[in-house]
Amino acid sequence: MKKLILAITFLTRIPIPSPKKIESHEIGGSTPYFPIVGLILGGILVGINYLCLYIWNPLITNIILVISMIALTGGLHLDGLMDTCDGIFSNKDRERTLEIMKDSRVGAMGVLAGICLILLKFAFLNGIDESIKIKALLIFPMLGRSSMVFAISFFPYARTSQGLGSLFVEHSKKYYFLLALIQILIISILLFLLIAIPIFAVVVFTTWLIAWRLSKRLGGLTGDTYGAICEVMEMLTLAMISIRHVNINCS
Repeated sequence: MKKLILAITFLTRIPIPSPKKIESHEIGGSTPYFPIVGLILGGILVGINYLCLYIWNPLITNIILVISMIALTGGLHLDGLMDTCDGIFSNKDRERTLEIMKDSRVGAMGVLAGICLILLKFAFLNGIDESIKIKALLIFPMLGRSSMVFAISFFPYARTSQGLGSLFVEHSKKYYFLLALIQILIISILLFLLIAIPIFAVVVFTTWLIAWRLSKRLGGLTGDTYGAICEVMEMLTLAMISIRHVNINCS
């Protein structure tokens, strides 16, 4: 239970009492609970969706859902995406790129990346049939956070300085991803039947591809890149679920 609470504390702004004493190995040990945190976030979004549809139309509701997700996570992963894009698209060497990513100021490329991602999330969410929207709201935060477990488990940390991200990598085990994998597969198949398999396969492959490219460029991954991967995989999940063929077969 403590590790679940830690995962909720690290990944969200949900107000729950935090453990007073935290061991470094417990930080890495919280990663198998990331998909559960995603399911919790999805459940909250489902509640928000039901409430808003009583008051507004689906278009307004979808805008509120996108904003709610940012609020629930404190914009943590979106900030990571923007910092990552600022660094990667600066076309500087590795050390300078890492410095740019660490800078608290956001540059033009980061702002553009953030705007594009928010617009794409809204567009794909708006393209999902209402009959499967609840399923989509439950699954896309889970897949986003599962992708972080994959990146943490199989790629090195880029920075030499100790930080929260390095503790995840140092104390994480490869079988943690297997635990996360089992959770997400069970929930995905229950919600989307066999269509969950190609969706999941695309997310895993794209996560590996992005993590591999970033790791090759930076010599590893960082907390910012974990957030970027999470955001992109959330968007990609919504994109695939919004495909008409998927909408028809899941209805």
